[in-house]
Amino acid sequence: MARQRRGIEMGVLLLMWQLLNTGLETFPPVTILVVAGQVCLFMGLIPVSWDAGGVCLSAQAVLKWREYERLVLSALEHADDLHLYYNMLSFLSKGRSLERHFGSPYFAYLLSVFTVLTSVTYVGLEVLLSELLHDKQHYKTCAIGFSGVIFALKVLTTSYWESGYRRYFGIRVSGKYAVWVELIAIQLMVPNTSFVGHLAGILVGVAYTQGPLKFIMDLPIHAIGFVSGPQMAQPRSYSDWGSGVSGYGAAQPSTYGWRVGSDINDADYDEAMRRSYETLQNEDTPRTFNPDDMQPDQDEIRRRRLNRFNVL
Repeated sequence: MARQRRGIEMGVLLLMWQLLNTGLETFPPVTILVVAGQVCLFMGLIPVSWDAGGVCLSAQAVLKWREYERLVLSALEHADDLHLYYNMLSFLSKGRSLERHFGSPYFAYLLSVFTVLTSVTYVGLEVLLSELLHDKQHYKTCAIGFSGVIFALKVLTTSYWESGYRRYFGIRVSGKYAVWVELIAIQLMVPNTSFVGHLAGILVGVAYTQGPLKFIMDLPIHAIGFVSGPQMAQPRSYSDWGSGVSGYGAAQPSTYGWRVGSDINDADYDEAMRRSYETLQNEDTPRTFNPDDMQPDQDEIRRRRLNRFNVL
């Protein structure tokens, strides 16, 4: 069934207002193109031969019907305008940071791989649940939306930059565990969200930051000579498309330009994060009490006595 063109709904208006209020020039190109593409797809401005319900992701559709296109198309679709709004708003913040860090070509490559792997992981988890719980409903459960990929990206942002602690429902949680707490919190607040889809995204992100996925993804990059030369300092502008070597460190030149920079270099950023973390740690560490620190010197004692009696 072909998609019908929609009017401009509230979620789209809110997203446009956020973009204009923040400034389109503050977002790198791939991030903006992904958001614009999904908005145009939702509004029916891109002519396609399917509708959202026809490409939702399920283990049955992929494994039994062999509709492999759903592994990608399901991530680009959204149930309604607010679903689109919240997903794209979350993606904008993560996309801006990660695209500047990796470079636009590698970030586009990362999104493509994460989209497919998140969908494949989702299918695998649904099959596993179906077998373990002896419930074929998991085999047929259909999901759409970009939030699985967003959760994978969030694992990267928390791994590279976020430290310290956050509070959820009054509970203090280390930043490195924030994504797991949000997985539970979102499910409690919005029960109809796809827990398995979000979990699939987290597992893909962990496979990249802690597992072999990063190494595997970088093999073809190095094999084709996409990155070469000695390490160099990062440029400050992100208008140039970067080389996109994954990981955290100094930028490297390539035949395709420089890796995207940020407002401060890596050394300054590391130092700032170290100081912020130490400050937070000091605030959380109980202070030891030394009575000698509270004893004034003799001149101070004399001054207090004189002031007590108003003697000049």
